[in-house]
This record gives sequence, C-alpha cells and structure tokens, in this order.
Amino acid sequence: MIKGLVSCIVPTYKRPDLIIGAIESILEQTYVNLEVLVIDDNEPYDQYSIETKKKINLMTDRRVRYIQQEHHVNGAKARNIGIENAHGEYVAFLDDDDRWCRDKLEKQVDFLENNKDYAGVSCLYIYYRNGQLIRKNPVYTDENLHRKVLERSVSVGTCTLLLKKEVLDQTDYFNVNLNRHQELQLILDFLIKGKIGIIQEYLVKGNMDFGENRANATNVVEYKQAFFDAVKKHFDIYDNKIQKNIYAAHYFEIILVALRNKNLKLVIKYLWKIGFNIQGYKNLCKRYKMRRENSSD
Repeated sequence: MIKGLVSCIVPTYKRPDLIIGAIESILEQTYVNLEVLVIDDNEPYDQYSIETKKKINLMTDRRVRYIQQEHHVNGAKARNIGIENAHGEYVAFLDDDDRWCRDKLEKQVDFLENNKDYAGVSCLYIYYRNGQLIRKNPVYTDENLHRKVLERSVSVGTCTLLLKKEVLDQTDYFNVNLNRHQELQLILDFLIKGKIGIIQEYLVKGNMDFGENRANATNVVEYKQAFFDAVKKHFDIYDNKIQKNIYAAHYFEIILVALRNKNLKLVIKYLWKIGFNIQGYKNLCKRYKMRRENSSD
C-alpha cells in the first residue's frame, strides 16, 4: 500500500467510445498522486474488448493500468478485481460514462487527512441528459447514515466515494450475486467498520444519455428479495418498528415500478404489505411525480 496514493477503479462494458473520457476525467484531477485501473468487463477478444484495449494502449500516462477479466460477469466483480489490484491508501470508483470535477479527489483526500475519525468520504452528484441538467442529489449529512442508506432516504453513489483501503479490506467488497443494490450492500458493510463523511458539494457528473437501466416490476421484486437476504444483518440492528419503515421504503420503490408497468396486482399487493402509512404515501406521490417528470426529458 502506497501512502497518499488514490487507486481509481473504472469498470467498463461495451463502451469503448466513452472510456477515454472517464480516464481523462481522472488524469485531469488537481490531486496527481493516483493510479487508474481500467477493468475491462467485456468478453476477451470480442469487438468491445479489442476497441477498448486499443484505445488504452494509445495512452502515454503510465499511471493507467489495464486489466482484462477472464470473462464478463458484472460491474461488482469488475470493481472487486480493481480493489484486489489497487496499490493505494485510498480507493475511488468511476463508471465509464460518468465524470469527476477536477478537484474531487483533492477535496476528499484533504477531508480524510483532516478528519482522522472518518474512514471514507462521499460528495453530491448531478445528472445530465443531452447536456441538460435533469437531477441533483439532495443535500444530506452523515448523521445516521447507515439507516438513511438502508431506508433509501439518501443516495450515496459509488462514483462519489473515496474509501480507506485498509477499512475496505475488512469487508467482503461488492456482492457479485446481487443484480441490483451492490453499492448499497458495500456502503452498509463499510459503515459497520468506519464512518463516511459528506462533502456537500457537487463533485460528480452523471450521464443519463443512455437512459436508466430499468427492470420490470417482477424482476425488481426478485432483486429486492435478494438484497434483503444479503443484508439481513443490517436490518437486525434496528427494532421492529424501524425495520417496518425500512421495508416500506423499498416496497414503495416496487410500487413505483409496478405503476409504470401498469401492474395493478403488484401495486395492491405491496400497498397491502405497507399498511396504513400516511408519510409513506406522501413520499410515494412525490417520488412518482419526480419519476414522471424525469422520464419526459
């Protein structure tokens, strides 16, 4: 482990035209003590892998390392390989279609250097589609962050994180068996080991030109159940009343997808599961309105 070094992990899959922009977003950071680990999640020797490797080989900055997976699995597996190969004191993640502001790492390293009781730090993000701002991460604090993440009242994006590797190594990294919410699982596991602070500045730019990876309602039910099983120990921290509210928050997300799919049967099923929850219904209406506005862009 090299003190002060930030290992920036960039998984890529079927996006050779975007990967260079992500790498340049890292190399242009005002904090220069870093390495870039590009994890190619394409099948070896397919057209995407060939194009990705060709573009990486044209780069002259020796801080960039290219790692080819033996075969395509998923983003969680790719990130885990990056962590295993990281040499840095700190680990950060960037998706191939997202970008960092130039001073993201400098501000985050400075935060951790000056707040020794924290093991990681996040920041806020904004999302663009066709060059237009469509969504801003609401401002939040790190108070009760574990519960906030579990109940989905805040969104801590993977690309916003800077984590101490020695603490990250105390977790099992990303759960490769989860099709959704791998980032939630990792953050929850990490928060058991150490605190994550929040820099209340927008330092990450998300790209939604490719749309959201939307699943149908039936699949979302399966994803949620797999997530519940994987993080049961985190639910068990809280009493029954709080657990009920946490489950309700996830059930509302199923309802939102079921409404979009016009799956009335699932809507009724999960409304019944939630029961009488006035605040929950208010949140549902608010989030449904936001989703409709975003989907019209």
